[in-house]
Amino acid sequence: MTDDTTKQPERFEADNIYIPVPVGAVPTPGLAVTGFEIDNVNHAATPEGLVTAPGEAGVKTEWDATSLDSAITWLETHAAYLNKLSYDMVDIQDLMGGAAAGAAAGAAGGPASPLGGFDWAGRLAAKHQGLYQGTESGVQRLSQSLYDAAEALRQVKENYETAEHANAMSAADMQRVFGDVAGNGDGR
Repeated sequence: MTDDTTKQPERFEADNIYIPVPVGAVPTPGLAVTGFEIDNVNHAATPEGLVTAPGEAGVKTEWDATSLDSAITWLETHAAYLNKLSYDMVDIQDLMGGAAAGAAAGAAGGPASPLGGFDWAGRLAAKHQGLYQGTESGVQRLSQSLYDAAEALRQVKENYETAEHANAMSAADMQRVFGDVAGNGDGR
């Protein structure tokens, strides 16, 4: 038997409950939770923005060449921005002493960390360097993925236009054939 989770409350509240709080293994007198409130994770709801009103058409699911061009432009614009951002990130690395500073920071005989010469400063600089490199490569991968998505969508658009052209030719051919048959008057 399944429950309709849309009818469950969104939050669960218990105001008149007394739960002793233990300190160690023994409940401490006078120390207790006397009420609480939590989200009901079993509650299900559809956001209002996704529900159409009576008589509305709903979300557009049709695509045409113009909307595909807009999507390609959007993808390429965001890919270019992220690509530029990945190269502008070098300023952050320069402020931390350059690419080698985080890697060599704190090493015996190596240069001092850009955050100072004590042990934890070197560790923090090394962690920063690792985070920086991971973020930079992640932004570059995301940029490339957006460029790839734009190219794939461009191929979809090309295939769409080719199919539309082929279908138009097929429809014209069928009209000609039906016209020829109807023009003979014998129905054969």
